[in-house]
Amino acid sequence: MLGAGHSVMVATQQQRHCLPDRSSLIGWYSAKATGTIQLEAGDEVSAIGNLVAGYLGLSKLADGGPTYVASEPLAGGRPALVWPDQGNSRGLSLPTDAMVREVFVVLAYGDGVRAAFNSYNTLITDLAGLDTGSPNRVIGHENNSGVFTGSIPAGMTIHVNGGAATTELLPLPLSVVHFSSATPFPLAAIGGRNNGLNRAWRGPMCEVLAYTDQLAPAAVARNVRYLRSGWGI
Repeated sequence: MLGAGHSVMVATQQQRHCLPDRSSLIGWYSAKATGTIQLEAGDEVSAIGNLVAGYLGLSKLADGGPTYVASEPLAGGRPALVWPDQGNSRGLSLPTDAMVREVFVVLAYGDGVRAAFNSYNTLITDLAGLDTGSPNRVIGHENNSGVFTGSIPAGMTIHVNGGAATTELLPLPLSVVHFSSATPFPLAAIGGRNNGLNRAWRGPMCEVLAYTDQLAPAAVARNVRYLRSGWGI
């Protein structure tokens, strides 16, 4: 365990033979890039740097950040940022919204086999969605297996492990969840409260990619292949 303010000084473990598409990439955050992760007491993540030079990193919310786990069982023993499997408001956020069209997240929900969301748990949201009923939140639908469609940005489609568009997510073992939109939508936080309530994510998140432009099918397939191979999915 590291004390307050220390970095995890482990070499970045990116796969050199398979990298994500770099065109219009503005956000790249990985639990494998341990040199970018700032920890506080209890291995709470206070910040994670952006692997895209010149772009902002994520910082913990007022209610705290996720916990860095070097060997997370739901990630096959790989590192992860882990949210508690109970009501919580932890999360990581940019200081302002970024306008994006594509986001890829490697994550699992709860114990990886749960068939319904415990609450309206946050996957991603804009800043406003942390404290209001913003239409730019992607959240689980309480007591259901899918996302709450009333809050999804207009025109967004959601894909799991490179599959067809769906609103059904659970059960969700470690997977690549891809959010795509022809028009830009605001993104600030992963996990975190929404509508001012303890509805943060439950379980691990491992890697995030965010793009300003819509990607061609070949680039989408490349990213899914990169993330699946890198995380044993």
